[in-house]
Amino acid sequence: MPYIPQNERLQYEDAIQAIVDRLTALDENAAKGHLNYIIFSIIKRYLQAKGMRYFRAQDFIGGVLTCCQMECYRRLLAPYEDNAMERNGDV
Repeated sequence: MPYIPQNERLQYEDAIQAIVDRLTALDENAAKGHLNYIIFSIIKRYLQAKGMRYFRAQDFIGGVLTCCQMECYRRLLAPYEDNAMERNGDV
C-alpha cells in the first residue's frame, strides 16, 4: 500500500523527482528499460542489505510488485479507460 504518512514521504521526494527528471529526458522506449533497471536495483540492493531470504524475495514479487501493478492500474489506467469509454462508447 503506497499510502505511507505524509511526513515519511518527504525523505524520498528529492530522489524520486531526480529519477523522474532523468527518465523523462530519455526516449520513451529507453525509459522503460531504465525504469526496470531502477526498480530491480532497489529491490536487489535491499535484499543484499537485509540478507537474501526466499520469503523476502517472495514478498517483493508476490506482494510489493503485484500490489504496485494493481495500484497503477486502479489509479492511473482505469480512469483513463473510463474516460475513453465515455468519449467513444462502451464495447
